[in-house]
Amino acid sequence: MKRSFSILLTLVGVAFAIGLSNCGNDSHTPALTKQFAFVQPPAATAAMTASERHFAMENPGMFRTLRGQTAAAVGPKSWANGLKQGSDSVVLMNNDGSGQPVVFSQVGWVDAVQEGYDGKTGVACLLDNNSVDYQIVSVDLRDQKNPKVTQITTGSGDRWSPQISWDGNKVVFVKYVTKEGGRAMLMNATGGAETEISTAFNVSTPSFLKDGRILFEQEDNDSISIMNPDGSGFKQLTNPTHVYFDEYPSVSPDGKTIVFARYKADESTGEDIWTANIDGTNVKQLTTDGRSWDPMFVNDKIVFLSERDTKSTSDVYSMNQDGSSPKRLTNDSVSEYFDSW
Repeated sequence: MKRSFSILLTLVGVAFAIGLSNCGNDSHTPALTKQFAFVQPPAATAAMTASERHFAMENPGMFRTLRGQTAAAVGPKSWANGLKQGSDSVVLMNNDGSGQPVVFSQVGWVDAVQEGYDGKTGVACLLDNNSVDYQIVSVDLRDQKNPKVTQITTGSGDRWSPQISWDGNKVVFVKYVTKEGGRAMLMNATGGAETEISTAFNVSTPSFLKDGRILFEQEDNDSISIMNPDGSGFKQLTNPTHVYFDEYPSVSPDGKTIVFARYKADESTGEDIWTANIDGTNVKQLTTDGRSWDPMFVNDKIVFLSERDTKSTSDVYSMNQDGSSPKRLTNDSVSEYFDSW
């Protein structure tokens, strides 16, 4: 009896040690939400070509000018003090299309949103009261009926494309620090100093890998690249050489695959969704409609935007990670978006 009890204690100890070891390993995947966020504008907007979207995303002020965001406020209230009141709403949805709570209705002029990987936090980018600069807010989503918003950036300079880290502690975003383009910036999700990631090139749509590295579009040659959060360890993953333009990268929960949008410079084939291994090998095309972009992994699915059915306004779609079983998740007369209209 004593020997059996001793063996039982040993087995429990081993199991506990294995559990601790696995949870400290980079391969351990936290509990991931199947929910994601998107922006729902109040009315339909004109369809844009891939190159027009690309240009608007990489040029501060273009987004604001096209949407007329200096107009008088029309929403019931802004997200936080210092942010301009406007007509855009923020919606949460599961990656199968179920559940669609509007967490913020007509709250401001919203450029980008991202729900955190565990569904407890989020970040967004909104126009300030002066109608001059976009600022970053963090959102506590643990109580989705009463989410708490905190503005974490202030001062001059447009900030774009915020993304939150896997542990919810850091935010990476783009700030236009020069007239030539934007640089990746890091800061704590609770606010504080903004730290520029030192690079010799401009950065667009950065996001985190689980190990803390940054995945991004390198604007200078429109490739998908990766680097450490201090700018070291740079590696170019795709090689479009201006024949193709690669943009909107996202990494899978297991860290093995990236998904991104690609279009030809002459736009002869439109824009589609592609994947590759994390080292840039095994590049595969998943969609062929020529009207799909801005993909992201949401748990076991890829969620993306497309005009494949409407040819004029963008809706939200999902598909399996191999491109199979595409499903339309929204069906309305407005153009939803995740990052940049």
